[in-house]
Amino acid sequence: MIYTIEKVNLIAEQLRRFTTGYAFHVTGHFANIDFWLNEVQAALGAIEGHKIRLNNLRDAFTEWEEKHGEVLSEYCSICGGRCELGAVKVSPPKRKWAAELNGARKELVDSTYYFLARCYRMGLLNDNTLKQKCDLIGTSIDPNDLE
Repeated sequence: MIYTIEKVNLIAEQLRRFTTGYAFHVTGHFANIDFWLNEVQAALGAIEGHKIRLNNLRDAFTEWEEKHGEVLSEYCSICGGRCELGAVKVSPPKRKWAAELNGARKELVDSTYYFLARCYRMGLLNDNTLKQKCDLIGTSIDPNDLE
């Protein structure tokens, strides 16, 4: 699992716990709502920047091979260098996590939204503040969730 997905899943799980917790727990976590929304925005930014970071990694990989005129091989855990026993050419990184990143993003936004909706139903947020916070995470409000 890649770091970005693990980070997103961890934050989403925390917010899911807050949503289903006792009212006094929700109130306590609501006191730190700005912190949690910053965490969510940072995680969403990490998802958005994943492709750029992957491209940078791939470009550096290719540049190394071109500059040094050598093929990168697997790391040898025994000698700490290029493995002589099984010199296998390592392929540049490929983007293979798109579906997982999209799924993690959806889970994060949903978890955050349901926490905000719970806070609204408890009277911790008013209409305007709820809308502002939902705008921060890029989601709309379903009036049915607020009853």
